[in-house]
Parts: sequence; structure tokens; C-alpha cells
Amino acid sequence: MKTIQETFLELDWEDEAQARQARDVRAIQLQEQGYVCSFTNLYTVSGYRVFLLEATKEDPIEGSPAPKSKELPNLRPKRLNTRPSSFQER
Repeated sequence: MKTIQETFLELDWEDEAQARQARDVRAIQLQEQGYVCSFTNLYTVSGYRVFLLEATKEDPIEGSPAPKSKELPNLRPKRLNTRPSSFQER
């Protein structure tokens, strides 16, 4: 399993919103690469915010085939032939 941890300090940007936006942009980049991201908001001793981004990605198992797209089963009901094949008049 691959794990990436990155911190976005409020002091590195002009304000908290910009630091949070930088974290969110980076999370989108990592998600496009197949990572699952989680966020944690921390604070420094001085009270400044630190936005922690943790991204994990499972390592592919060697020798296993690439996952195939799953086909949905045909969910349309089958029509039953309700008309008799031969009928007699009386």
C-alpha cells in the first residue's frame, strides 16, 4: 500500500481559505491517480491551522489480471409465449 501525507500550513498562504483550497486541489490530483484521500484539521501551538492530507492507494497484486469492467445482466423480463401453438375450435 502506498501512503502519501502532505501538510498545508495556514501561515504558508495568506489565509486559511487559500490553504484549504490548495489541499483540495492536491486531493483532486491524487484522486485522479487512484488514491483515496482523507483530511484532518490540526492546529499549531500558536493556534494556526494545519490541514493534513493523507492519500492511500492499494498496490496491484503481481500476476493478477487487470480488473475488467463488469457487465450488467440483462434485466429485461423475458416474454412468455402465452398464445397456444395450436388451438382447436369447437
